[in-house]
Amino acid sequence: MVNTNLANFPRGRRSRHHTQSGFSLLEACIALLLMMVVALGSASLFSFSIYNNSGGSDRATSMAMAQEALERLRSAEFSSTTTDASLVGGTTVQAGVVRDGRTYSITRTIDDNPATIGGVPDVSATSNLKSITITVVPTSIGGGWAFGAGGTVTLFTQRARTDH
Repeated sequence: MVNTNLANFPRGRRSRHHTQSGFSLLEACIALLLMMVVALGSASLFSFSIYNNSGGSDRATSMAMAQEALERLRSAEFSSTTTDASLVGGTTVQAGVVRDGRTYSITRTIDDNPATIGGVPDVSATSNLKSITITVVPTSIGGGWAFGAGGTVTLFTQRARTDH
């Protein structure tokens, strides 16, 4: 026969046996509230990172488009006998260029006399040096940090005749 008298159990085990209980409703609500605050804080970080990653992607697309346009101009013929039509001095705006579902505007400025200062590019058929500026501006991105001036990419280069 097993003796179940509490006097036969050790003192620590007897007191622990009688004081065990679960969480109260108040403790469970406080724990739930703390977990909700942590979850909402991490959710705002996720939305912030999505916002910034989208802006970075748009800026990278602007940079790729500017580099592509610049490489086309760098590979065009420019010698004393032949100058490709794409290298004629002046400013050209190509609006409504769609890439990855977004719309961009590409401005190409070719200055036949880079030594002159001013806002208007010089046009001269006898020029030996050309200053080329490519500017890509996102026009349909939305309100992110890469919209407008934040996503604008401008590349500069100079090009000399290949036979000089």
